[in-house]
Amino acid sequence: MRTITGSGALAFGALRAGVQFVTGYPGSPSTDTLEELLRLAPPDVLVEWAINEKSAFDAAFGASLAGVRSLLCLKSVGLNVALDSLMVSNLAGGTGGFVILTGDDPGGWGSQNEEDSRLLAVAAEVPLLEPTSAREATPAMHQAFELSERFQVPVVVRITRALAADSTAEPPPIDSAPPLPAAFPRFPDRYNVLPIHVVDLHRRLQSTLEQVRTEFERSGLNGQEGQGSQGVLAAGHAFHKLTHVLAHSGGPPLRILRLGTLFPLPERQIVDFLRQVDRILVIEEQAPYVEYQIQAIAQRAGLGLSICGRSNGDLPGSGELLAPHIIRALAHLLPAWPWVPLKQADRVMPSRQPLCDDCPYRPTFDALLAVMERHGGREAFIVTGETGCMVRGQLPPWEILDVKYAMGSSIGLGAGLARAGLPQRVVALSGDSALLHSGLGELIDAVQAGVRLLVVVLANETTALSGCQPHPATDRDARGRTRRPVDLDALIRAAGADAVQTVDPEDTPATEAALEDGLAIEGVAVVITRRACPRWQCPTT
Repeated sequence: MRTITGSGALAFGALRAGVQFVTGYPGSPSTDTLEELLRLAPPDVLVEWAINEKSAFDAAFGASLAGVRSLLCLKSVGLNVALDSLMVSNLAGGTGGFVILTGDDPGGWGSQNEEDSRLLAVAAEVPLLEPTSAREATPAMHQAFELSERFQVPVVVRITRALAADSTAEPPPIDSAPPLPAAFPRFPDRYNVLPIHVVDLHRRLQSTLEQVRTEFERSGLNGQEGQGSQGVLAAGHAFHKLTHVLAHSGGPPLRILRLGTLFPLPERQIVDFLRQVDRILVIEEQAPYVEYQIQAIAQRAGLGLSICGRSNGDLPGSGELLAPHIIRALAHLLPAWPWVPLKQADRVMPSRQPLCDDCPYRPTFDALLAVMERHGGREAFIVTGETGCMVRGQLPPWEILDVKYAMGSSIGLGAGLARAGLPQRVVALSGDSALLHSGLGELIDAVQAGVRLLVVVLANETTALSGCQPHPATDRDARGRTRRPVDLDALIRAAGADAVQTVDPEDTPATEAALEDGLAIEGVAVVITRRACPRWQCPTT
């Protein structure tokens, strides 16, 4: 029997649902689903990467307005970038199903935080699904498209890194995608979300959510099993982690409710479960969102049972939920049961892995440190950076970054530090993908403010850390077809930079000379160190 990953199962689910347009921005763990769709989708399905998550969101949502089933793939922090669009698309969805696949990263293995994007879906008042296993990923994605199209509302499918890496049986082959619509369905009163319509549209959204709740009460993504007076409610992929623990500890007398529909919650089904137990442990990733909702549901139903989980400390309040954590919490629930201890395999975070020996970032960092040494040493400078392979420059021997926060923020952070009147010179490091993602606006602001700032754009012509996804300055698209790339030099000059030079970082004298020139500029100077990443070359057709 052939198997596929959870990411592959999600891709099969989207294709089974008739998806016609797929877009997104790279970010683990949702990247692999789009990559699987590039491999699996027939040529008549449009699959592409966007410049950033908001652009991807708007394109996918626009296609759904035309009646095209569309899928948006992004990670948790990427949903933040698209949140402005989400918070209005919820009021007036299109006639084509629109599904947002968002990948969370409990433990922050490859992210700058361990955000729980479920809370954003709830804030936006859009239906939320989370497959309980890789086996459930395909039907969950299919159900998400059906719900979205029937109720004309965006639907979020939330996954975690663990589910993406899980495995299940490979489904049968996919049929070709349905044809694209022949005409645009005009609904001007609905598709123009104006202040005069907002309250009425919000009321309709809330009514829609109650209809979705009724659907979720009978969804196959939820279910009960086991028996006993002690209960466990497992939300999303936490259920798979629970079954792994239970498989090693025999058959403890536990009544279990698995939930794959997380907003709106199937309240009647939950109350029925709560009436059968004296105490309940809620297992979920990441925040105690479901736990708090269960407490409220129990109170409304007049039930006084004990509800525990992350909020009372039975499970840790931060970090990824691992087998030892679940075992300790279950031992509180059934202390007399002979629980079998399980160890967690050691893993190395991507940011703690060194740069490749032939990485073009290495000579760039060497040249920058050499130039800084000639101008007062490392203490005379403040260096800002951002997401990507650049973070590995924080490892020895460079340890080059003083400040690193969000994607595309290094130039804005550097401009703010330059405004603060500190004695140190400020250098902002930006990747080419990050500059195009959201850094260009910050560069324009820095130029307009007249700050003194050296910007070094490390242009490796791909988004290497997430697996060689193309960006607009890459000369090939996601399917490996040649295209005209964005001219970074011309773009930066048009932004108003006072000086722009492009060098090959392997040419050490030229690189150091360009950095020296940049430090001599009173305004914003930009040095582009351009050399393609040798380890990640995009496929060709």
